Amino acid sequence: MHSLSPLQILPLHVTQRIVHHIVESSRATSSGIIANSKEYRTLLRPLLWVCSNFRAIAYPLYFCHARLELASACNGASDMKYLQLDSLGLGYPTHHLAKEIVIDVGERTVYSGKALDILSQKPYNGCAFPRARTLTLAIVSDDDDEDEDDTTSLAVAAVNINAFVQRVKRMAPVVTKIGVRPSGFARPYYITGHHFSSLVSQLFQLASSIDYHSFFDSRVPVELQLDGIRNLSHIRYTFEFSVDQPIQLARLNALTLQSLTIESETDIDVSGLIRDTDGNYVTYPCLFSLKLWDQVAPAAPQRLAFRGAVPFPSLRTLRMWLSHSFEDDTFFKGNAMTLECLDIRLSDSIINVLCRHKVFTPGSHPSLRHVGVEFLDGIQPDSFATIADAIEFELSIGPGATVRDIASIPSSNEIAPVISSLGNYTCIQVLTLRHLSPELWDVIALIKSLPVLSDLHTMSPSIGAMPDGTTPDNLPSFMLSTFAPMGERFRCWHLNIYSGGPFIVEVQCVLLLALVCPNYAAAAPGLHKPFMELMEKTIALDMFKQYAPWLRHLLSYRL
Repeated sequence: MHSLSPLQILPLHVTQRIVHHIVESSRATSSGIIANSKEYRTLLRPLLWVCSNFRAIAYPLYFCHARLELASACNGASDMKYLQLDSLGLGYPTHHLAKEIVIDVGERTVYSGKALDILSQKPYNGCAFPRARTLTLAIVSDDDDEDEDDTTSLAVAAVNINAFVQRVKRMAPVVTKIGVRPSGFARPYYITGHHFSSLVSQLFQLASSIDYHSFFDSRVPVELQLDGIRNLSHIRYTFEFSVDQPIQLARLNALTLQSLTIESETDIDVSGLIRDTDGNYVTYPCLFSLKLWDQVAPAAPQRLAFRGAVPFPSLRTLRMWLSHSFEDDTFFKGNAMTLECLDIRLSDSIINVLCRHKVFTPGSHPSLRHVGVEFLDGIQPDSFATIADAIEFELSIGPGATVRDIASIPSSNEIAPVISSLGNYTCIQVLTLRHLSPELWDVIALIKSLPVLSDLHTMSPSIGAMPDGTTPDNLPSFMLSTFAPMGERFRCWHLNIYSGGPFIVEVQCVLLLALVCPNYAAAAPGLHKPFMELMEKTIALDMFKQYAPWLRHLLSYRL
């Protein structure tokens, strides 16, 4: 009787853990394209052959992406082969398992009909993606291709565009999210406005969720045909030179819209989002996520006052990084009970509005759990006499929040001592102090004052002034006798360091803190490998040698 492979009789939960580990490792080392990696082909082939559990769990994870290269600037179908062809030696194609599709295509390749010709040939003919929910069109600049005709008539281009869209629809019949973005080598000023508008507009009509990464020169405006793009649930516009279009599209889909993101290189006129061209207020009853971000301050700051509007009654996530001035609390009306996540850039005018209208009072936002606040760079808030007053105001925004992100307060090294001294915000579990390089003693004070703190994010730390009677050699024993045990919930110190070195002081701070926090499991620096190598050498020094067995668990952590 044929005996089963040991892998075949593994419990399902064990197989799931193995798959999860391999997938996570591949994302860190090969950008998730496992089947194109020789290492992972060698690893996966025997597992896929002998273990049905492994196949059932692994296929949806491994074969979730398909890439079709239809542009003349690309290398044929090279990136498609690992799905369409037999790169794992399985004996059958696996493209039907893909959940996401990326199509690299030159715009003129579509207009001239060449894209359809390519799709009718091997390996694309008959290719279908019945499980794919996400489709991304990556536009490639094919202006240098001598074979492409730039004189395609409007009528011929319209027919070819429609046929291409219908072919995509048949190839991926259940797609709900469609994105349009530049490919890595697209040149924006070659995009043809009219043809491209028709192509994107028809594609967006197939979707309920759109992601539009604009990459067009401001001299070549591309106006989408918005009338047919209805019943959208998600809209994301990124780096659009004119934001009138996403605002108008949002109004057209106000009744169904659940998520709206607009990231612009210019000023965002949010008045158009809240009030239509006839002056009527617009309500978004289903909108749970609103993210607005502009890069530059407007030439003339707007004074927005919509005292009769309640535009976002169901809002749960609000990210508002705008340079406007406000006169009332429009964005916060009607959603005090639903708001869960707030990320806001504070200027003096917004601070004054929040204070004047008493937007955040004790018990006013019971669901708010994630708060991120950044004071505009270089601004000392006029509303506060001291840094302590500014920090206390920030902490008063959602006092029950478990995740906090504080950034860009002048004299930021005062933040940690102030938070420690307040002592009224014991529910914080994750704390990010951007632009802050704290002393070790301030970190200790924070952990002691925040009993459920598990994760801390800072810049590079320093040890600071040594306590009387201590030397580098006896500092570990001093830490143990003075502070241990503390921070029973504290788990990880995330250090936002991505350059420089050799990180000797940072490593010492991490190890000293690990001695006194019994559940401290990881240090997560941006430069992981050199940091961990130095940590291993430091543990072997006389300063930490006797505690080496205790500290070596930190070396097992991997990003």
